[in-house]
This record gives sequence, structure tokens and C-alpha cells, in this order.
Amino acid sequence: SALLTSCGGGSDSTATTTAPDAKPATVSMLQQQVQVGDRLFNELALSLGGNLSCASCHAKAQAHADPAGSFLPMGGVSLTLQGMRSTPSLEYLNANTAFRFNRNGDPQGGFTWDGRASSRQAQARLPLFTGKEMANTDEASLAAKVKALPYFSEFAGLFVVSSSSSDPSIVTALTLALETYQANDPDYERFSSKFDAVQGGTATFTAQESRGLAIFNDPQRANCASCHSSRPDPSTGKVLFTNFEFHALGVPRNSSVATQDPGFFDLGLCGPNRTDLSTRTDLCGKFKVPTLRNVALTAPYFHNAKTTTLQDAVAFYATRDTDPARWYPTISGAVNKFDDLPAQYQGNINRQAPFAPLANGAPRMSPQDIADIVAFLSTLTDGYKP
Repeated sequence: SALLTSCGGGSDSTATTTAPDAKPATVSMLQQQVQVGDRLFNELALSLGGNLSCASCHAKAQAHADPAGSFLPMGGVSLTLQGMRSTPSLEYLNANTAFRFNRNGDPQGGFTWDGRASSRQAQARLPLFTGKEMANTDEASLAAKVKALPYFSEFAGLFVVSSSSSDPSIVTALTLALETYQANDPDYERFSSKFDAVQGGTATFTAQESRGLAIFNDPQRANCASCHSSRPDPSTGKVLFTNFEFHALGVPRNSSVATQDPGFFDLGLCGPNRTDLSTRTDLCGKFKVPTLRNVALTAPYFHNAKTTTLQDAVAFYATRDTDPARWYPTISGAVNKFDDLPAQYQGNINRQAPFAPLANGAPRMSPQDIADIVAFLSTLTDGYKP
């Protein structure tokens, strides 16, 4: 964090900061709230087992997504229960909104892979009470953990609760603190990548990066920008590389997910975690379009962590329909395409470019095109230094 010491314990909040030979500078109320929110984000004591924090799965070094080398998050009291979805980045979400159907009738917005949380605050509550994550069983036990924190008095003063407040009030203040931290800490929206430097006129793409951007934007080739918009967002003037919509990509089943049985399917918008759209069969298999900012840091990829490298993730788009045997199992001599979505929902799968092959049956992207796109995507990593 630009405001405090980050992952691994946060920092003690103080009323002033002092530089040598300078008068003390007052730390604003918002800065103090962000500092405490950061401590809570890194607080192991908020989990039932005292061994899992928000930062355990949303690692700062990986753009607040899966820690390096992880597969799918492990949680529960003893950290032995495997989640079924990869950990999405929490960054670049300030322009996101609550879930809705836009003017075209398409699902858009919301937080988490299935958009079921209406805000960052609502999203922060989910892992606190999910059995395979932080595993708290009720508000009373979680509120007791919060009140036992050594910095509870500071938290209480900043978020207007006290030790005599009701358990729901304390939990609401906790999730508000987590939301305030993520929405206001500059680490979550740095806009400091090489792409931003090029946009600002202080850097230049290499020839390969330029080719990658051209392919990325070309609707007849990669067509990435149709979902991962490369145009400035109206509310920020910045490029967010997502339209916050939902798509069914037909990602292959991840057979190494220990919690899955042959009859289980993660249907995204229509279940199992989200229940309000369970009758909207036209939405089954659709998952949130994530930002591509810092995407080189956020492996594994897709909602089920199917690919471990960015190269493979891009290659899937290029060859899903031209070389399905590369991605799907062969059963009795036939490729079982779209094996992670029941047949009755496979009409929801996106079949436009880049998936649709060319008229001659060839993929729309060559191996060189894939490498060029990966080179461009690597320019979206924050912290660029010429």
C-alpha cells in the first residue's frame, strides 16, 4: 500500500506522520480507515481456524488474486477444503456496479465470478461465512473475534460501533472497513503499467507488443476488445480492459478439482452458488469477464483454474474450435467437446471470433499471433519502469 505497510500485519494507525525537519502532517479520517481496513484484510483471527485472511487468497504481489503457484484456494477450519473457483483479482473494480441487465438485455456488473454480490461490501461478507473459506458459522462468533482484536477501539471509533453494539452492526462495520480499504487504497487502481506510459506518451511499444495490440483489437482475429474493452471508461477516462459482462466460453472441465464429481457442474450465473437466476437457462455457463490489467500475474486462468499459463489461456481462444482434442477428452474415439457444461446449455457458448474458424477451417490466430498477444498483455502489469 502507498499508505502503509502491507500484507503480513498492516501497520499501527496513528493520528500524524512525521518527516525529518517537517511539521507533523494530519492523517485524514479516510486514510485511517484505509489503514485499519488493510489490517483487517490481513487479519488471520477473523477466520474460524485463525489461519486464513482475505490476503491469504488475494495476494498483493499477484494483483490481489491467487498467490503464486496456487491452484484453487484451500480453506475451512484446517485449510483442507478446496474451493471450486479460482480467486479473481480485486483490483480495478471501482467502476463496477451492482448486477443488472443492461439496455441490450445482457447481464452486467456485480462482484464475484457469478456477480451475486451487489458491492464490495457484500462481496467481503461472502468468504467470512463460507464453509470452504473463512468458515465462520454465525455473526455472534465473528463479532466476538472482532471485539477481541487489539486494535478494536481504533476500528470502532473509525466505523462508529462499540463493544456494546449488536453483532450484526459489528459485522456490517467490518465489511464496510474492508470495502473502504479496497475502494480507496491506491494499490487497487495504480494505472502504472507500460500500457499507461505509452498512453501518456512516455514509452513506446516494441514491434511485437504493437502487433499484439492490433490483433487484440481486430474483430476478425482475436476480437479481445469486444469484451476486454481497450477504450477509456467514461467514468474514469482510463482503460479498464473489461466491460463487466458475462460470457460462456466452454472452458474444459478441470478434472483435478477434488470436490467435483461427474454429476456436478458449475453453471455460473444460474448456480449453484447463485440461486436467484436458477430458472434462466439462457444464462447457464456464463461467468464474469475479468479485467486484463495485471493478467500476467493472476494465474491460474478462467473460473475453474483450467490453464496455468497465459500462453495456454490465449491459445484456448485460438484453437478451441479448430483443435478441440487439445482441450477436451476423447471418449470412444470422439472428442467430448464442452465437457463442463451439460448439452442442454451448450447453445449459450460464445462461438464468434476468435472461436469461429476462418472459411478454410484455419484458426483466426497463429502461434505467432498468440505470442504477440501475450507480449502485449504483459504491458498491462503495474509498476512499469522504463
